[in-house]
Amino acid sequence: MPSFRSMFGSIFGKVKKLPQNLKFFQLLNGYIPTVSNTNNTEVYYNFLMRACLRSIATHVAKADIKHIRYVKGDTIPQDSDIANLLSGQPNPFMNSTEFIFKLTTNLLIHNNEFVYVKQDELGNIKGFYPLNSSFVTYMESSTTGMDDTGTLFVKFNFRGGQEIIAPFEQIIHLKRDYFESDLMGSYNDNALYPLLQLTNTIHNGIINAVANGPANIRGSLHFAGTLKTADLIAKRDEVLGKFFDIQNNSGIIFTDSQTGEFKPFESKAILLDAAQMETIQKQVFGYFNISEKIVFSTYNEDELSAFYTGVISPILKQLGEAFTYKVFTDREKGYGNKIVFISSKLQYTSDKTKTSIIQYLAPTGSLTINEMRELFDLGAIEGGERRVESLNFVDVSIKNDYQMSMSKGNTLPDVPKNDDVDTLKGGETSNAGGT
Repeated sequence: MPSFRSMFGSIFGKVKKLPQNLKFFQLLNGYIPTVSNTNNTEVYYNFLMRACLRSIATHVAKADIKHIRYVKGDTIPQDSDIANLLSGQPNPFMNSTEFIFKLTTNLLIHNNEFVYVKQDELGNIKGFYPLNSSFVTYMESSTTGMDDTGTLFVKFNFRGGQEIIAPFEQIIHLKRDYFESDLMGSYNDNALYPLLQLTNTIHNGIINAVANGPANIRGSLHFAGTLKTADLIAKRDEVLGKFFDIQNNSGIIFTDSQTGEFKPFESKAILLDAAQMETIQKQVFGYFNISEKIVFSTYNEDELSAFYTGVISPILKQLGEAFTYKVFTDREKGYGNKIVFISSKLQYTSDKTKTSIIQYLAPTGSLTINEMRELFDLGAIEGGERRVESLNFVDVSIKNDYQMSMSKGNTLPDVPKNDDVDTLKGGETSNAGGT
Protein backbone atom coordinates (compact mmCIF):
# COMPACT_ATOMS: atom_id res chain seq x y z
CA MET A 1 0.00 0.00 0.00
CA PRO A 2 1.58 3.31 -1.05
CA SER A 3 2.17 6.07 1.46
CA PHE A 4 0.22 9.22 0.63
CA ARG A 5 1.86 12.44 1.81
CA SER A 6 -0.23 14.65 -0.44
CA MET A 7 -1.63 14.33 -3.94
CA PHE A 8 1.15 16.50 -5.34
CA GLY A 9 3.90 14.69 -3.43
CA SER A 10 2.55 11.23 -4.30
CA ILE A 11 2.55 12.00 -8.01
CA PHE A 12 5.65 14.09 -8.52
CA GLY A 13 7.76 13.22 -5.45
CA LYS A 14 10.52 15.64 -4.61
CA VAL A 15 10.58 18.71 -6.79
CA LYS A 16 13.47 18.35 -9.20
CA LYS A 17 15.78 21.16 -10.15
CA LEU A 18 14.07 23.16 -12.88
CA PRO A 19 15.71 23.63 -16.26
CA GLN A 20 17.48 26.93 -16.74
CA ASN A 21 16.75 29.65 -19.31
CA LEU A 22 13.18 28.54 -19.98
CA LYS A 23 11.18 30.55 -22.49
CA PHE A 24 7.90 30.21 -24.33
CA PHE A 25 7.98 27.61 -27.08
CA GLN A 26 7.60 29.53 -30.32
CA LEU A 27 4.54 28.57 -32.38
CA LEU A 28 4.14 29.19 -36.10
CA ASN A 29 0.91 31.15 -35.81
CA GLY A 30 2.15 33.54 -33.10
CA TYR A 31 -0.15 32.22 -30.36
CA ILE A 32 1.22 32.01 -26.82
CA PRO A 33 1.57 28.25 -26.10
CA THR A 34 -0.66 28.40 -23.00
CA VAL A 35 -4.07 26.94 -22.29
CA SER A 36 -6.25 28.04 -19.36
CA ASN A 37 -8.79 25.71 -17.75
CA THR A 38 -10.11 28.19 -15.19
CA ASN A 39 -13.43 29.05 -16.88
CA ASN A 40 -14.31 25.85 -18.71
CA THR A 41 -15.76 24.01 -15.72
CA GLU A 42 -19.04 25.96 -15.94
CA VAL A 43 -20.07 23.49 -18.63
CA TYR A 44 -19.84 20.65 -16.13
CA TYR A 45 -22.33 22.28 -13.75
CA ASN A 46 -25.09 22.63 -16.33
CA PHE A 47 -27.60 19.80 -15.95
CA LEU A 48 -28.18 19.11 -19.65
CA MET A 49 -24.53 19.34 -20.60
CA ARG A 50 -23.49 17.18 -17.66
CA ALA A 51 -25.92 14.53 -18.92
CA CYS A 52 -24.24 14.60 -22.36
CA LEU A 53 -20.74 14.43 -20.86
CA ARG A 54 -21.68 11.56 -18.57
CA SER A 55 -23.26 9.54 -21.38
CA ILE A 56 -20.22 9.79 -23.62
CA ALA A 57 -17.67 9.20 -20.83
CA THR A 58 -19.63 6.22 -19.47
CA HIS A 59 -19.65 4.46 -22.84
CA VAL A 60 -15.98 5.21 -23.55
CA ALA A 61 -15.07 3.91 -20.08
CA LYS A 62 -16.44 0.47 -21.03
CA ALA A 63 -13.27 -0.04 -23.09
CA ASP A 64 -10.53 -2.47 -22.13
CA ILE A 65 -6.95 -1.22 -22.39
CA LYS A 66 -4.62 -3.78 -23.93
CA HIS A 67 -1.02 -4.08 -25.05
CA ILE A 68 -0.92 -5.93 -28.36
CA ARG A 69 1.67 -6.76 -30.97
CA TYR A 70 1.03 -7.04 -34.68
CA VAL A 71 2.97 -9.91 -36.23
CA LYS A 72 2.47 -10.70 -39.92
CA GLY A 73 -1.12 -9.47 -39.79
CA ASP A 74 -1.96 -11.31 -36.57
CA THR A 75 -2.84 -9.52 -33.34
CA ILE A 76 -1.01 -11.06 -30.38
CA PRO A 77 -2.13 -9.91 -26.88
CA GLN A 78 0.82 -9.23 -24.58
CA ASP A 79 0.80 -10.02 -20.86
CA SER A 80 3.21 -7.23 -19.97
CA ASP A 81 3.71 -4.91 -17.02
CA ILE A 82 2.26 -2.01 -18.98
CA ALA A 83 -0.81 -4.06 -19.89
CA ASN A 84 -1.40 -5.00 -16.25
CA LEU A 85 -0.90 -1.40 -15.12
CA LEU A 86 -3.32 0.18 -17.61
CA SER A 87 -5.99 -2.51 -17.42
CA GLY A 88 -5.97 -2.66 -13.61
CA GLN A 89 -4.98 0.48 -11.73
CA PRO A 90 -3.17 3.10 -13.84
CA ASN A 91 -2.40 5.03 -10.64
CA PRO A 92 -3.09 4.54 -6.91
CA PHE A 93 -6.10 6.88 -7.00
CA MET A 94 -8.28 5.30 -9.69
CA ASN A 95 -9.03 2.05 -11.47
CA SER A 96 -9.07 1.61 -15.23
CA THR A 97 -12.76 2.51 -15.68
CA GLU A 98 -12.43 5.68 -13.58
CA PHE A 99 -9.22 6.55 -15.41
CA ILE A 100 -10.85 6.40 -18.86
CA PHE A 101 -13.93 8.24 -17.58
CA LYS A 102 -11.81 11.12 -16.29
CA LEU A 103 -9.71 11.28 -19.46
CA THR A 104 -12.83 11.52 -21.59
CA THR A 105 -14.58 14.09 -19.39
CA ASN A 106 -11.53 16.37 -19.28
CA LEU A 107 -11.10 16.10 -23.03
CA LEU A 108 -14.74 16.99 -23.75
CA ILE A 109 -14.80 19.95 -21.34
CA HIS A 110 -11.38 21.50 -22.02
CA ASN A 111 -10.70 20.13 -25.52
CA ASN A 112 -7.27 19.34 -24.05
CA GLU A 113 -6.28 16.47 -21.80
CA PHE A 114 -2.84 16.00 -20.24
CA VAL A 115 -1.58 12.78 -18.67
CA TYR A 116 1.65 12.65 -16.67
CA VAL A 117 3.62 9.43 -17.24
CA LYS A 118 5.45 8.73 -13.99
CA GLN A 119 8.77 6.91 -14.34
CA ASP A 120 11.34 5.52 -11.94
CA GLU A 121 15.08 6.19 -12.08
CA LEU A 122 15.51 3.55 -14.80
CA GLY A 123 12.76 4.98 -17.00
CA ASN A 124 10.23 2.24 -16.25
CA ILE A 125 6.64 3.49 -16.21
CA LYS A 126 5.03 3.37 -12.76
CA GLY A 127 1.78 5.23 -13.30
CA PHE A 128 -0.44 7.43 -15.47
CA TYR A 129 -1.99 10.54 -13.88
CA PRO A 130 -4.61 12.78 -15.57
CA LEU A 131 -3.75 16.38 -14.75
CA ASN A 132 -6.47 19.00 -14.29
CA SER A 133 -4.45 22.17 -13.79
CA SER A 134 -5.37 25.85 -14.10
CA PHE A 135 -2.72 26.69 -16.70
CA VAL A 136 -0.57 24.61 -19.04
CA THR A 137 2.35 26.18 -20.88
CA TYR A 138 4.79 24.72 -23.39
CA MET A 139 8.33 25.88 -22.61
CA GLU A 140 11.65 25.54 -24.38
CA SER A 141 15.13 25.36 -22.88
CA SER A 142 17.57 26.45 -25.55
CA THR A 143 21.14 25.28 -25.59
CA THR A 144 24.10 27.29 -26.80
CA GLY A 145 25.27 26.44 -30.24
CA MET A 146 24.80 27.40 -33.83
CA ASP A 147 21.81 25.12 -34.37
CA ASP A 148 19.99 26.52 -31.31
CA THR A 149 18.36 23.17 -30.59
CA GLY A 150 16.16 22.96 -27.53
CA THR A 151 14.31 20.56 -25.30
CA LEU A 152 10.55 20.84 -24.94
CA PHE A 153 8.97 21.05 -21.47
CA VAL A 154 5.42 21.42 -20.20
CA LYS A 155 4.67 23.60 -17.16
CA PHE A 156 1.56 22.97 -15.06
CA ASN A 157 0.17 25.52 -12.59
CA PHE A 158 -2.38 24.04 -10.18
CA ARG A 159 -5.18 25.76 -8.26
CA GLY A 160 -3.43 25.05 -4.95
CA GLY A 161 -0.46 27.16 -6.03
CA GLN A 162 1.85 24.25 -6.91
CA GLU A 163 3.87 24.23 -10.09
CA ILE A 164 5.63 21.42 -11.91
CA ILE A 165 7.69 21.35 -15.11
CA ALA A 166 7.96 17.99 -16.87
CA PRO A 167 9.73 16.88 -20.04
CA PHE A 168 7.38 16.59 -23.00
CA GLU A 169 8.36 12.92 -23.30
CA GLN A 170 6.49 12.25 -20.05
CA ILE A 171 3.31 14.05 -21.07
CA ILE A 172 0.47 12.56 -23.13
CA HIS A 173 -1.53 15.39 -24.71
CA LEU A 174 -4.90 14.74 -26.34
CA LYS A 175 -6.88 17.51 -28.02
CA ARG A 176 -10.17 18.21 -29.81
CA ASP A 177 -11.31 21.03 -32.10
CA TYR A 178 -7.68 21.32 -33.13
CA PHE A 179 -7.55 24.45 -35.32
CA GLU A 180 -6.32 27.81 -34.01
CA SER A 181 -3.24 26.84 -32.02
CA ASP A 182 -0.36 24.76 -33.33
CA LEU A 183 -0.37 22.73 -30.11
CA MET A 184 -3.64 23.24 -28.21
CA GLY A 185 -7.26 22.37 -28.83
CA SER A 186 -9.62 25.35 -29.15
CA TYR A 187 -11.76 26.47 -26.22
CA ASN A 188 -15.45 25.58 -26.06
CA ASP A 189 -16.25 29.02 -24.64
CA ASN A 190 -17.09 31.06 -27.73
CA ALA A 191 -19.15 28.33 -29.36
CA LEU A 192 -20.87 26.97 -26.27
CA TYR A 193 -21.18 29.89 -23.85
CA PRO A 194 -24.29 31.54 -25.43
CA LEU A 195 -26.07 28.18 -25.32
CA LEU A 196 -24.83 27.59 -21.77
CA GLN A 197 -26.13 30.98 -20.68
CA LEU A 198 -29.52 30.33 -22.30
CA THR A 199 -30.03 26.91 -20.69
CA ASN A 200 -28.99 28.24 -17.28
CA THR A 201 -31.43 31.14 -17.58
CA ILE A 202 -34.31 28.83 -18.49
CA HIS A 203 -33.45 26.39 -15.72
CA ASN A 204 -33.23 29.13 -13.09
CA GLY A 205 -36.49 30.67 -14.33
CA ILE A 206 -38.34 27.41 -13.83
CA ILE A 207 -36.89 27.03 -10.34
CA ASN A 208 -37.91 30.56 -9.35
CA ALA A 209 -41.39 30.17 -10.77
CA VAL A 210 -41.99 26.98 -8.78
CA ALA A 211 -40.34 28.16 -5.57
CA ASN A 212 -41.91 31.59 -5.43
CA GLY A 213 -45.35 30.75 -6.79
CA PRO A 214 -47.31 30.29 -3.53
CA ALA A 215 -45.71 33.15 -1.61
CA ASN A 216 -45.31 35.50 -4.56
CA ILE A 217 -48.48 37.47 -3.83
CA ARG A 218 -48.32 40.85 -5.48
CA GLY A 219 -50.85 43.69 -5.22
CA SER A 220 -51.77 46.95 -3.48
CA LEU A 221 -53.18 47.79 -0.05
CA HIS A 222 -55.85 50.49 0.06
CA PHE A 223 -56.73 52.30 3.29
CA ALA A 224 -59.72 54.59 3.76
CA GLY A 225 -58.75 58.12 4.63
CA THR A 226 -55.34 59.69 4.51
CA LEU A 227 -52.31 58.26 6.33
CA LYS A 228 -48.83 59.56 6.81
CA THR A 229 -46.04 57.90 4.84
CA ALA A 230 -44.57 56.44 8.04
CA ASP A 231 -47.95 54.92 8.93
CA LEU A 232 -48.31 53.41 5.43
CA ILE A 233 -44.88 51.82 5.69
CA ALA A 234 -45.72 50.44 9.13
CA LYS A 235 -48.99 48.96 7.84
CA ARG A 236 -47.20 47.42 4.87
CA ASP A 237 -44.54 45.82 7.05
CA GLU A 238 -47.23 44.47 9.39
CA VAL A 239 -49.08 42.76 6.54
CA LEU A 240 -45.86 41.43 4.99
CA GLY A 241 -44.78 39.99 8.32
CA LYS A 242 -48.07 38.16 8.86
CA PHE A 243 -48.89 36.82 5.42
CA PHE A 244 -46.12 37.30 2.86
CA ASP A 245 -43.53 34.72 3.87
CA ILE A 246 -42.45 31.32 2.66
CA GLN A 247 -44.69 29.58 5.21
CA ASN A 248 -47.78 30.91 3.48
CA ASN A 249 -48.07 28.07 0.99
CA SER A 250 -51.80 28.60 0.52
CA GLY A 251 -51.39 31.94 -1.22
CA ILE A 252 -54.28 33.38 0.84
CA ILE A 253 -54.25 36.45 3.12
CA PHE A 254 -56.96 37.96 5.34
CA THR A 255 -57.75 41.66 5.50
CA ASP A 256 -60.04 43.87 7.59
CA SER A 257 -60.50 47.59 8.15
CA GLN A 258 -57.19 47.64 10.05
CA THR A 259 -55.08 45.92 7.41
CA GLY A 260 -56.75 47.64 4.50
CA GLU A 261 -58.21 46.39 1.21
CA PHE A 262 -55.79 44.18 -0.78
CA LYS A 263 -56.05 44.21 -4.58
CA PRO A 264 -53.78 41.57 -6.22
CA PHE A 265 -51.83 42.11 -9.42
CA GLU A 266 -51.99 39.34 -12.00
CA SER A 267 -48.46 37.89 -12.40
CA LYS A 268 -47.53 35.00 -14.65
CA ALA A 269 -44.15 33.39 -15.08
CA ILE A 270 -43.01 33.52 -18.70
CA LEU A 271 -41.75 30.06 -19.67
CA LEU A 272 -40.78 28.58 -23.02
CA ASP A 273 -43.19 26.21 -24.70
CA ALA A 274 -42.36 22.58 -25.46
CA ALA A 275 -41.23 23.26 -29.04
CA GLN A 276 -38.80 25.98 -27.95
CA MET A 277 -37.39 23.80 -25.17
CA GLU A 278 -36.90 20.95 -27.63
CA THR A 279 -35.03 23.24 -30.02
CA ILE A 280 -32.61 24.33 -27.30
CA GLN A 281 -32.05 20.73 -26.18
CA LYS A 282 -31.28 19.69 -29.76
CA GLN A 283 -28.68 22.44 -29.98
CA VAL A 284 -26.94 21.10 -26.86
CA PHE A 285 -27.15 17.50 -28.09
CA GLY A 286 -25.88 18.56 -31.50
CA TYR A 287 -22.84 20.29 -30.02
CA PHE A 288 -21.78 17.05 -28.32
CA ASN A 289 -22.81 14.95 -31.34
CA ILE A 290 -25.23 12.95 -29.23
CA SER A 291 -28.98 12.28 -29.34
CA GLU A 292 -31.69 12.58 -26.73
CA LYS A 293 -32.26 8.82 -26.83
CA ILE A 294 -28.61 8.17 -25.97
CA VAL A 295 -28.69 10.63 -23.07
CA PHE A 296 -31.85 9.14 -21.58
CA SER A 297 -31.02 5.51 -22.51
CA THR A 298 -34.08 4.93 -24.71
CA TYR A 299 -32.09 4.02 -27.82
CA ASN A 300 -32.50 1.04 -30.09
CA GLU A 301 -29.73 -1.09 -31.54
CA ASP A 302 -29.19 0.98 -34.69
CA GLU A 303 -29.11 4.28 -32.77
CA LEU A 304 -26.55 2.97 -30.31
CA SER A 305 -24.46 1.52 -33.12
CA ALA A 306 -24.43 4.92 -34.85
CA PHE A 307 -23.40 6.59 -31.58
CA TYR A 308 -20.53 4.11 -31.21
CA THR A 309 -19.34 4.70 -34.78
CA GLY A 310 -19.63 8.48 -34.72
CA VAL A 311 -18.54 9.33 -31.16
CA ILE A 312 -17.07 6.45 -29.15
CA SER A 313 -14.84 4.83 -31.76
CA PRO A 314 -12.94 8.04 -32.72
CA ILE A 315 -12.15 8.76 -29.06
CA LEU A 316 -10.89 5.21 -28.52
CA LYS A 317 -8.68 5.48 -31.61
CA GLN A 318 -7.25 8.80 -30.42
CA LEU A 319 -6.51 7.38 -26.95
CA GLY A 320 -4.75 4.34 -28.38
CA GLU A 321 -2.54 6.38 -30.71
CA ALA A 322 -1.58 8.89 -28.00
CA PHE A 323 -0.62 6.22 -25.45
CA THR A 324 1.26 4.11 -28.01
CA TYR A 325 3.35 7.12 -29.01
CA LYS A 326 4.50 7.86 -25.44
CA VAL A 327 4.69 4.36 -23.95
CA PHE A 328 6.92 2.71 -26.57
CA THR A 329 10.15 3.74 -28.22
CA ASP A 330 10.41 3.93 -32.00
CA ARG A 331 12.20 0.59 -31.99
CA GLU A 332 9.46 -1.04 -29.91
CA LYS A 333 6.77 0.39 -32.19
CA GLY A 334 8.73 -1.06 -35.10
CA TYR A 335 8.17 -4.52 -33.62
CA GLY A 336 4.41 -3.93 -33.77
CA ASN A 337 3.80 -2.94 -30.13
CA LYS A 338 0.67 -0.87 -29.59
CA ILE A 339 -1.68 0.23 -26.82
CA VAL A 340 -5.33 -0.12 -27.86
CA PHE A 341 -8.56 0.89 -26.16
CA ILE A 342 -11.02 -1.80 -27.22
CA SER A 343 -14.79 -1.57 -26.84
CA SER A 344 -16.33 -4.11 -29.15
CA LYS A 345 -19.14 -2.81 -31.31
CA LEU A 346 -20.87 -6.14 -30.68
CA GLN A 347 -21.47 -5.02 -27.09
CA TYR A 348 -23.99 -2.53 -28.46
CA THR A 349 -26.11 -5.10 -30.31
CA SER A 350 -29.11 -7.07 -29.10
CA ASP A 351 -28.89 -10.68 -27.94
CA LYS A 352 -30.73 -11.71 -31.10
CA THR A 353 -28.10 -10.05 -33.29
CA LYS A 354 -25.26 -11.49 -31.20
CA THR A 355 -26.70 -14.98 -31.67
CA SER A 356 -26.88 -14.49 -35.44
CA ILE A 357 -23.28 -13.23 -35.53
CA ILE A 358 -22.05 -16.24 -33.59
CA GLN A 359 -23.91 -18.58 -35.94
CA TYR A 360 -22.04 -17.07 -38.88
CA LEU A 361 -18.60 -16.47 -37.36
CA ALA A 362 -18.12 -19.41 -34.99
CA PRO A 363 -17.89 -22.08 -37.75
CA THR A 364 -15.06 -20.12 -39.40
CA GLY A 365 -12.94 -20.14 -36.23
CA SER A 366 -13.11 -16.35 -35.98
CA LEU A 367 -14.22 -16.42 -32.32
CA THR A 368 -12.92 -18.29 -29.32
CA ILE A 369 -15.30 -19.93 -26.87
CA ASN A 370 -14.59 -17.23 -24.27
CA GLU A 371 -15.17 -14.47 -26.80
CA MET A 372 -18.59 -15.94 -27.55
CA ARG A 373 -19.36 -16.19 -23.83
CA GLU A 374 -18.22 -12.62 -23.24
CA LEU A 375 -20.81 -11.34 -25.71
CA PHE A 376 -23.50 -12.54 -23.31
CA ASP A 377 -21.68 -11.31 -20.18
CA LEU A 378 -20.71 -14.86 -19.22
CA GLY A 379 -17.44 -15.51 -17.42
CA ALA A 380 -14.43 -17.16 -19.06
CA ILE A 381 -13.96 -20.89 -18.64
CA GLU A 382 -10.85 -23.05 -18.60
CA GLY A 383 -9.81 -23.89 -22.13
CA GLY A 384 -12.07 -21.19 -23.46
CA GLU A 385 -9.35 -19.65 -25.63
CA ARG A 386 -9.77 -22.62 -27.98
CA ARG A 387 -11.21 -21.92 -31.43
CA VAL A 388 -13.67 -24.39 -32.90
CA GLU A 389 -13.90 -24.51 -36.70
CA SER A 390 -16.28 -26.39 -38.95
CA LEU A 391 -14.81 -29.07 -41.23
CA ASN A 392 -16.81 -27.52 -44.08
CA PHE A 393 -14.08 -24.88 -44.41
CA VAL A 394 -10.64 -25.40 -45.93
CA ASP A 395 -7.41 -23.39 -45.76
CA VAL A 396 -7.23 -21.35 -48.99
CA SER A 397 -3.49 -21.98 -49.22
CA ILE A 398 -4.06 -25.72 -49.77
CA LYS A 399 -7.44 -25.73 -51.48
CA ASN A 400 -6.02 -26.73 -54.88
CA ASP A 401 -4.08 -29.65 -53.38
CA TYR A 402 -7.17 -30.56 -51.36
CA GLN A 403 -9.38 -30.70 -54.47
CA MET A 404 -6.81 -32.67 -56.49
CA SER A 405 -6.39 -35.17 -53.68
CA MET A 406 -10.13 -35.59 -53.32
CA SER A 407 -10.57 -36.15 -57.07
CA LYS A 408 -7.84 -38.82 -57.11
CA GLY A 409 -8.94 -40.42 -53.86
CA ASN A 410 -5.58 -39.73 -52.29
CA THR A 411 -4.80 -38.88 -48.68
CA LEU A 412 -5.52 -35.26 -47.75
CA PRO A 413 -2.43 -32.99 -47.59
CA ASP A 414 -1.10 -31.89 -44.26
CA VAL A 415 -2.20 -28.45 -43.06
CA PRO A 416 0.86 -26.20 -42.58
CA LYS A 417 1.54 -25.18 -39.00
CA ASN A 418 1.36 -21.55 -37.98
CA ASP A 419 4.77 -20.62 -36.60
CA ASP A 420 4.13 -16.88 -36.38
CA VAL A 421 4.71 -17.00 -32.63
CA ASP A 422 8.39 -17.66 -33.33
CA THR A 423 8.65 -14.21 -34.84
CA LEU A 424 8.12 -12.74 -31.38
CA LYS A 425 11.52 -13.93 -30.32
CA GLY A 426 14.10 -11.23 -30.25
CA GLY A 427 11.52 -8.47 -29.75
CA GLU A 428 12.27 -5.43 -27.69
CA THR A 429 11.36 -5.07 -24.03
CA SER A 430 9.13 -2.07 -23.38
CA ASN A 431 10.13 0.68 -20.97
CA ALA A 432 7.21 -0.48 -18.82
CA GLY A 433 9.07 -3.60 -17.81
CA GLY A 434 8.03 -6.12 -20.45
CA THR A 435 6.18 -6.77 -23.68
